[in-house]
Amino acid sequence: MMEYKEVRQFLESMKQNLENKMHDASLSQEEKEEILKSIVNYEYIIELTDMNHFERGSVHQ
Repeated sequence: MMEYKEVRQFLESMKQNLENKMHDASLSQEEKEEILKSIVNYEYIIELTDMNHFERGSVHQ
């Protein structure tokens, strides 16, 4: 089972890879839009991961 920091780092890494792909001049507008949607999805997943982690922390205190 992955710990919070590992999950967070993995998600950030995936998001960063997508952000790096956005700089590829050979991408079509459609491809850029799809990558952007994926980036937004990763941001949302990261936010949920943070909320889940900190909510659990506050429950156990």
